[in-house]
Amino acid sequence: MTMTVAEYAKHFDMALHLQSSTEDDIRAHARHAVEANVAACYTSSYWTPVVAEELKGSDLRVGTAISFPYGCTSTAMKFAEIEEGLEVGATAVDMVVNIGRLRAGDNDFVRNEVEGLAERVQGKAISKVIFEVCFLTDGEIATLTRICSDAGIDYVKTATGSEGFPTEHQVKVMRDNITNPATQLKVSGVPRTFTLPATLWMIEKLGVSLIGTRSAADLVDQYAAYLGQE
Repeated sequence: MTMTVAEYAKHFDMALHLQSSTEDDIRAHARHAVEANVAACYTSSYWTPVVAEELKGSDLRVGTAISFPYGCTSTAMKFAEIEEGLEVGATAVDMVVNIGRLRAGDNDFVRNEVEGLAERVQGKAISKVIFEVCFLTDGEIATLTRICSDAGIDYVKTATGSEGFPTEHQVKVMRDNITNPATQLKVSGVPRTFTLPATLWMIEKLGVSLIGTRSAADLVDQYAAYLGQE
């Protein structure tokens, strides 16, 4: 059955993480996200209250990125950033994992951060953990997926979009290691401009629930044109 334009739009998180963004840029980005009726609007944590203000009255989630893009801040700083984000209106929280700790085999450290995210957002926001799969082996991707899924994380996410694009194989490794049916898949990464056919393939064939891209609104327009609903 063909997705409606509205259904397709809700498969996207629209993100803007440019260091050069002004408040006017952020507000315009948020308004554009509302017009496209995507799932969520993401920015860096500083801009969370601005996005919350612009999204008020819509059903879009207010997304904030924690320890973005490197994941190397201390656990205490990550938890403080999560709590502050929730206080200023975040309803979706994406945290970058400490990749070095994961690669060193320190699964207890990683599990502590992941469980801390899940506990802090419970009943307040949805949780997502960002992997950066371009740095990881299949085994590390599988282990991290199971840690997140066991902790009750809502979405496992491939990448920040600042380093590398996930392969189809890596997405499948994530999908195949989800232990909790409530945990879903989100794909994000370079290049930032996804094509319409690629997004449809990921949604329909790979089991991807969300796609994170700055190009979300353009893709929704393209899909509407494809269905003849311009």
